[in-house]
Amino acid sequence: MSFVNHYSFLLTAAVCTLALGLLVLRRGLRGSDLTALGALVLGFVLAFLLLRPSASGLADADQVREQIGAGTPVLLELQSPYCLGCMAARPVVDRIEREHADRLQVIRLNIQDPAGRQLAADFASTFTPTFIFFDAQGQEAWRTVGAINPLAVRQSLDQP
Repeated sequence: MSFVNHYSFLLTAAVCTLALGLLVLRRGLRGSDLTALGALVLGFVLAFLLLRPSASGLADADQVREQIGAGTPVLLELQSPYCLGCMAARPVVDRIEREHADRLQVIRLNIQDPAGRQLAADFASTFTPTFIFFDAQGQEAWRTVGAINPLAVRQSLDQP
């Protein structure tokens, strides 16, 4: 199940392209069909390039652990660059990071990289995206899988 979750964008793109391709072949190839198939593939490529989540610059799990509890709250995102939910969450996480840059550190880890894989195991995360909010002392305050609520982040930051 986690394979489907982690690669959901690629699987969706492949199934949609294959389905449209089979439909085109079944009813006979027309010029407009090739245009539609090309537009679908181009749309998937553009969506991937524009929305794929990016990882933070922290290269290993120890660097991430040092940041958690270093005096600033941390929002840890465990994600996969091929996950539909991760792609959908990217604009929201970008906004959270911009709005709270002075009082929150957002760490984004690709679970396919060694540090992300290690921390996903350490934090018992199976599905992506998983968001874990740590207070300034490094205590896990909450976690959520799938969508992130910017209001929950704001409320956690506003607590004394």
